[in-house]
This record gives sequence, structure tokens and C-alpha cells, in this order.
Amino acid sequence: MTKILKFALFIISIGSLLSCAATKQPSLSTKTLIIGSKQVDCTGVGPQKCYLVKEDGAQEWSNFYGAIEGFDYKEGYEYQIEVAVTEVDNPPADASSLNYKLVKILKETQDPYMALSATWVIESLDGKATDPLKTYILFDPTNDRISGYAGCNGLGGSMKYDAEADTLSAGPFMSTMMYCEEVAEHERALGKVLEQFNKFKVEGDVLTLYKDGKALVSAKKGENHRELFRNWEVTKIEGVADMGENIPNFFLSKDLEANGTGSCNNFKGKFELDAYSKAIKIGPLAATRMMCADNDVEGAFFMQIDKVNRYEVDGKELYLYQDDQLLIKAKRK
Repeated sequence: MTKILKFALFIISIGSLLSCAATKQPSLSTKTLIIGSKQVDCTGVGPQKCYLVKEDGAQEWSNFYGAIEGFDYKEGYEYQIEVAVTEVDNPPADASSLNYKLVKILKETQDPYMALSATWVIESLDGKATDPLKTYILFDPTNDRISGYAGCNGLGGSMKYDAEADTLSAGPFMSTMMYCEEVAEHERALGKVLEQFNKFKVEGDVLTLYKDGKALVSAKKGENHRELFRNWEVTKIEGVADMGENIPNFFLSKDLEANGTGSCNNFKGKFELDAYSKAIKIGPLAATRMMCADNDVEGAFFMQIDKVNRYEVDGKELYLYQDDQLLIKAKRK
């Protein structure tokens, strides 16, 4: 009898353990989510970026504050995805009680509105040739902004895309008020395009803007270089371990003129840009001829800047390269 009782208690204990284990298993479900083509600023525990999400047939977008494990999101694309949703045991007070993990991507579609995000270089307006380095439209669909430039005044305004009707409206526009006779005709033509267009088409690297089916202008994806036209103070030169107090400075203007100091002698000259890339050629530079004792920095600066063939601007810093080799680094003054 005692053996039977002990066996019964053992069976009950095992059953209790299995029951407890079963209750600790997280519940699992799957959902289908539609992820919007751009992220938005939102505030959870602190400021962050949120996905825009629709689920369960919702018509309106809502903010998704968490992460989706295994999901490699690219802005400009709308996704339909299947996710596994599990409950999190004892989540922190500031964290979600649910964990989301990608099962599979059901559909990935480029948002035509987000495909506008670029600088679009214009070579002709109203049948007349323009300077492609100084004539462009910049679309910023993430912030619903548009700006244009034709060599003198900048124009800027808001824009709104109606996905259902596939139409885009822009304006009203604000503009600076300088009068530049040599480009005034181009500025008027560009302003007319920006005020009138209501349709667009992006095909590869070519953008066409339309008014009720009539093409107004075509443009090619390129660069506007506006962040380059600044005063720069050199912080690093290839081959120079310590510049000490011999700090070169230079200014690059929108008229493609370069001037500055190598840290002893002043210099000036021209530089060349490409409307469709970050290619750059600086010089030749003409400099004064003062003797600069114990200054090896200036010679290194002139030697390296002569080799530069491309650039990058990252925030307030300028990087000058020869192919992939960094030659000069500078900061905005």
C-alpha cells in the first residue's frame, strides 16, 4: 500500500511539473502587417523613429514603436509582411510585452512618391539650355518639401502626394529676392514648372514632370553641391602627423572659385565639378611666395590638394579623396 501511495504521489508531482512548464511556454500567433514607405518621428521612452503600420484591415496608419526581429527595412518601399508574435515574460516597464519576428516578406513595392527623393539636374528649360551645375529641383518626400534653383534665387515650398489619384501638388513657394539678369529667364521658367506640374514619372535616373499629360521638363538624377560651397578649416593632411599652429583654410564658392591660405601663403584659383557625381578637380592654384620657416604643412597641403578627384560632405565635415584614399579632412568654419 505504501508503494502504491508513493507511486501515486510521484505521478502527481510529474503532472504538476509538466503543468507548470506548459504555463511558461509563450503563446504564439502570426499577423500580417503593412509597413509604410517612410518612418516618422515619435516618442516612446524617448524620441525615436517609428514604422507606420496597418493591420487587421485598418484604413489609417498607426505608429509601431518596437522592433521586428530579422526585418531589413529600406525607406522608400512599402512592405506586406508576416510576423510571429510571442508574449514576453516579465518585460521591463518601458518595453513592449510582445516580441515580433519576421516570418516572411509577402510583398515589397517601391513607393513612387519616395522614388522622387533626390536632386534632379535640369539641362534645358522652355527649350533653352541651362547650366546643369546650377539648375536643379530637390525633392524631399520624407518631409514633404520641394526646392528649386536656377542659378541665383532659391525657391522652396511644401508638397502633397495623393496616392489614390497619383497626383502631386506643390506650393505655395517662398523665394529670395535677388535680381540676376543672366539667369532671370531660367528662374521664371523653373518657377512656372514648379507651380504648374501635377504629375510625375521616374524611370531609372530620369524624372519627367507633367501638367495634365503634357511634359513640362525632364531632369536627370545628380548632385547640387550646395554643402560644398563653404569656408573650410583643414584638420588633417595625409602625411602630416601634427600641423601645430599651421592650419590651412580655404573657401569654395558657387562660382567655382577657390581661395584661402596654405597657413603662410595666400592662394586662389578655380575648381571643377560634375553635375552628376561628387567628382572634383581643384586648381591649378596660384600662391604668393613668402618664405615660411619651419612650416612643412603648407607644402604638404598644396601637394595633396592637387591630387584630389572626389569629395564627400558629412554634416559639418569635408573629406577630399584621391579615389578611395583620404588626403585632406576639413571642418566647416
